[in-house]
Amino acid sequence: MNLNSINFKGLTDNLIEKTGLDERSGFIVRSRFGLESSKTTTLQELGAKYRITRERVRQLETQAVQGIRSVAKDLNEAADIIESTRGYLNGVGGVRKDELLVNELRLLSKAEEDESVFGNRLRFLFEVMEYPRFSNETADFHGFWYDNDEILEKLSSIHDQLVIKLRNVEEFSDLLREVIKPHGIGEPMAVNLLGVSKKIGVGPYGDIGLSHWEEISPKTVRAKIFLLLKKESRPMHFAEIAEAIGSHAPTVHNELIKDPRFELVGRGTYSMKG
Repeated sequence: MNLNSINFKGLTDNLIEKTGLDERSGFIVRSRFGLESSKTTTLQELGAKYRITRERVRQLETQAVQGIRSVAKDLNEAADIIESTRGYLNGVGGVRKDELLVNELRLLSKAEEDESVFGNRLRFLFEVMEYPRFSNETADFHGFWYDNDEILEKLSSIHDQLVIKLRNVEEFSDLLREVIKPHGIGEPMAVNLLGVSKKIGVGPYGDIGLSHWEEISPKTVRAKIFLLLKKESRPMHFAEIAEAIGSHAPTVHNELIKDPRFELVGRGTYSMKG
């Protein structure tokens, strides 16, 4: 089953209709999950609207979702989404950051609706179908969707070992091969897995390392100049450097003059010293 043959809006509407929810419960579900608007509604707002407690709204929401879940088990379209999503996840390593998954499935399904509303509907369907599973944002990871517990264990093991052992970008490939060997997966798949990490990132020139390293997240003009000259391995005019890093030429020139790591090798042209 291809994702571009699935009508996500039609499926959510069909599920709610087939469940036979009353007007209030249907409105609560649509509002809480943002099925018609990018904005989701709080329990307090819905409680005020219907003059009931927040806890009562929560109960109505839970009951409605359980009913929709029962209906979804008998719908071929729901099974098709599970099958297609599992195939998609397996192709990217078994995990995907929330916003990436939403954006990519929207493109694959050729949905024309607003991106945020599509994302809300997709997350609603995933909750109803209880697949894929969702891991909330933590200090180490962005919020992400995953296929199964086994892939989650692989991710945690590979990630933790890299964070502890990684010392510089040059050793990343060798270290990655070392830590993934027991797990029986290839490097491209492992890199995809690590895409949900907050502590491991990809730098502007494709280097992979710890997110706080200058090679990965250069924050100052001086750091950006150093990284560019290091990668280019050739003398560059300060105006060319400024254009490449998106900064003002006078600022770049001033940094080049002050930093002893750079040397003037021609009129306005600098290179790495040594």
